Amino acid sequence: MLERVQPRMLLLTSGLGLGHVRAAEAVQAAAIERGATVKVIDLWSLMNSAVAAVVHRTYLRLVQEYPELYERLYRLDQHTWRQILESEDGPPPEVLEVLELISGLALEAEGQGPRERRYASDRMLLPLLCTALRFDGDSLAGNGARARLALMKWAWQRLIRRLEPRIREFAPDVIVSTQMIPAAMVSYLKQQRLLPTPMVGVVTDYGVHDFWVQPGITRYCVPHDEIAAEMADRYSLTAVLATGVPLMPGFSPPPSQVQARRELGLPLDEPTILVLGGGLGLNVDSVAARLLEAQQSLRLVIVSGRNSAAHATLRAMAARHSRLYVSDWTERMHVFIRAADLVVGKPGGVTVAEALACGRPLLATRSLGGQEGFNVDFLERRGLGALVTDGELPGRVAALAADRAHLAQLQRRAWLLGRRDGAQRVADLALELAARYRRDTLVAAFGS
Repeated sequence: MLERVQPRMLLLTSGLGLGHVRAAEAVQAAAIERGATVKVIDLWSLMNSAVAAVVHRTYLRLVQEYPELYERLYRLDQHTWRQILESEDGPPPEVLEVLELISGLALEAEGQGPRERRYASDRMLLPLLCTALRFDGDSLAGNGARARLALMKWAWQRLIRRLEPRIREFAPDVIVSTQMIPAAMVSYLKQQRLLPTPMVGVVTDYGVHDFWVQPGITRYCVPHDEIAAEMADRYSLTAVLATGVPLMPGFSPPPSQVQARRELGLPLDEPTILVLGGGLGLNVDSVAARLLEAQQSLRLVIVSGRNSAAHATLRAMAARHSRLYVSDWTERMHVFIRAADLVVGKPGGVTVAEALACGRPLLATRSLGGQEGFNVDFLERRGLGALVTDGELPGRVAALAADRAHLAQLQRRAWLLGRRDGAQRVADLALELAARYRRDTLVAAFGS
């Protein structure tokens, strides 16, 4: 009798956006609970750590200082990305203009950060790639563009070649990706007939970037039926399941508001606003300062994430304002959101999903555009949130806090819209594909 072997799940993610990592961790927890062996690979572990740090800093500068260019880059359709990575014609001029800015930012950051021996050649490649992408006005066509294209494609293939042996070493029965770039890398390997493993693409935003549409993806898991219908209409995709965004176990179900406030030591009867800035804690200190200045009766709870500078500023503010509660990175986000009446912050897909799962509307501040634009649009269409300016924010918060009946109605609608079982549903689908793949492999090897 053959010994039963645990199914093997490989999770791919990208630490550039911490929401993708949280979604992967949620699926990992659900899969382990179901008896699977799970391995997680972060895209950024495929490159030298010093180079990865430069890319992270460049990304932060791009989204904070040049949001209109970030939006332009994000909105490139799948055909443009495929032209960049697969064609012989070279990127279009507007793409090279954006890449010029990125390369300049990266060159400014180059030389900072840790030194690591693994993939040490990347440290030589980065300045070469950045220099090659510099826009000089005379070489946007012909040999200049083709040379740039060749270097970009070489860097892309270099990452794929590093990923492939790590996949083969683990020998998964199913691959789950919570970010589109590693999903595209696996799709390439599948198209080259180098990898037969089924793959699940987990979309964590309330809209789909064209680059998610890859022929190697077996099934898609999306946050809502509306996104599934959009993918069917726009891309003729039918292998799409509206599972909800994978959330950590604490959201299934979250505690009551009374329980949450007691756990945090907050008063039970005061209107409470939660301010979030994502894992990077973007803009939380300035939002807190504006709300403290304008609102005298509200209690503010601020989660600064991994932003140590903002956390220090907020701690100093809390010493002067008794109604300000400050936390840094937390694994208890379900407690913080349920303790609040309203959420204010960066509209990342996982943050939106967590707020809805806890029955809380969300006012978005300074959306980065791109995928966050999808999320704001989703909330606005349902009357459960909006993108507000810094000047509008205090008034909008005050109006919602003052109208308790309306706020309670919004909370009920948010609860009904929220999904709390996304991680379990994604894990169940992936492990079903894993069992089918293992069964088909055994049949192919030994016959029926």
